[in-house]
Amino acid sequence: MPRRRVVTDAQITRAARKVFLEHGTRAPVSWVARELGVSSATVFVRMGSKMGLINAALWPPDPPVLAYLEIGFQRGAAAAQQLRDILADLMRYVDTEIPATFTLYAAGLRAKPNEDFSDVTPARLRRALAKWLRQAVRAGELRCAPRTATELIMGVLEARAMHAFLARREVPVREQAAFIRVLLASVLE
Repeated sequence: MPRRRVVTDAQITRAARKVFLEHGTRAPVSWVARELGVSSATVFVRMGSKMGLINAALWPPDPPVLAYLEIGFQRGAAAAQQLRDILADLMRYVDTEIPATFTLYAAGLRAKPNEDFSDVTPARLRRALAKWLRQAVRAGELRCAPRTATELIMGVLEARAMHAFLARREVPVREQAAFIRVLLASVLE
């Protein structure tokens, strides 16, 4: 008798993310199971329901950069290098968050008008980045208008991710580094 394949929750959510981003949330759970080489029952037992699977696959967890930003500006390290590293991490997060958001919206799973979304990850990232920039400016390490710089940075990163997703184009790592350099030169005084 063949031994059953063991899969982790992380493998299930990665496979589901791939299937839902390629085919939308109407794709059957059996497609996710096929991607993993397991039965649909295995996926349902682990995720509880299709909605549980959709939520696990498409709502990205808080990125590590959020915790770093919440610590605040680190004196002693070059501010420009810290900011380049922060932007690289933000870019990775936005590159996963934007396709997920588009897919959820396409499935009609959007925010209701009376729901409070002030504490969602993108809003917390904006507040944390603005605070970090304010601290760096006060320390005399950077020159910018923190709130404006935050909106420019986040808006540009989100727009770039949206266009890449809609064009079904992955941005090469070399282009990402150049993009960050140009973005910083445009935002900092």
